[in-house]
Amino acid sequence: MQRMTRIGTLPLLLLLTGPLIAQRSAEEHLTAARTAYAIDSLNIALAHADSALKLDAQLDGGLKLRGDIKQRQRNFHGALLDYAKAEKLDPDNPRLYVSRSAVHITQGNLKEAVRDCDRAIDLDPKDADAWYNRACADYMGRNNDGAMKSLERAMKVKADHAEALFLRGVVRGEQFKEEAGIADLEQAMRLNPSIPGGWMSLGVLQFENKQYDAAIATFTRVIESDDPEKRTAYFYRADCHYSKGDKNAACPDFRRCAEAGDKDAQFIIRNYCNTDAVTIPKKPRKQRKSLIEF
Repeated sequence: MQRMTRIGTLPLLLLLTGPLIAQRSAEEHLTAARTAYAIDSLNIALAHADSALKLDAQLDGGLKLRGDIKQRQRNFHGALLDYAKAEKLDPDNPRLYVSRSAVHITQGNLKEAVRDCDRAIDLDPKDADAWYNRACADYMGRNNDGAMKSLERAMKVKADHAEALFLRGVVRGEQFKEEAGIADLEQAMRLNPSIPGGWMSLGVLQFENKQYDAAIATFTRVIESDDPEKRTAYFYRADCHYSKGDKNAACPDFRRCAEAGDKDAQFIIRNYCNTDAVTIPKKPRKQRKSLIEF
C-alpha cells in the first residue's frame, strides 16, 4: 500500500518540479507551493514560495505559507521572521497567530504562545486549532484546569478534533480519571492513528488502570510498528505480564529492553529474571510524560 502511494504522487511531483524553469506568475508559484506543502514535499514547496515572493514581496498569503513550510522543516527562526513580516501586511489573519503559537510552544516560549493564541481567538473564536494550541500551552505550563477549559472550547467547535481529544485524554489520565482518559485516547486514535506517541500514551494509561490485556495489545502494536518508543513499549509490556504474575512472559520482554540499553531492565534481569525470585526487589517504575508535537 505504501508503494502504491508513492507511485501515485510521482505525476504530481513531476508537474511541480518540471515547470520551475518556465516563467510563472507569483500566484501560480504560490498555488504550486500550497500543493507541494499539502503532500509534504517541503523543498519543492519552499522553492515555489521563494519564487512567488521574489516576484511579489507582498503577495497575499505568501509569507505566512513560507513560514509554515519553514516551521515544518523545523527552521523555527526562519519561520518566525516570515510570520513577523506577514503580520505587518495582514495583522488581522487569525491563522497567522495560530501558526506562530505552534512555533512558540515547540520552543517552550509559553507566554508568547498564549499571547498569539488569545489574539487568534479574539479574531476568530470559532477556530478550534487556536483553542487547541492554547490548551497545549497551558498543559506544558502545568495548568491542567486551563487546558481542559480550552479543550472543551476546541471540541465545542469541532467535536472530532483528534488532537484535542488526545490531549484531553492525557490530562484526564493525570487527573486520575483513567476510564474517561482511555475513552478519549481510544477515540482520538480511531480518528487519527498517526498521532505522535498516541499508542504509547494509550497503553500506559491502560496499564496504570490495570487493564493489562488491553495494554499488552496496545504495546504490541507499538513494537510491531517499529515505533521510536519501541524499547519503552517492551518494558511496559513486560510489566503487564509481571503484574499478571507471568514471569515466563515478562522476562523475554525485559531482556529485549535490556539489550537495547535500558538500565532499569538490566537491573531487573540481574535481580529477577536470572534468579529464583518471584518478585522484583526495589522494582523500578517508569515515569513517561506524554509529549505534544506539531
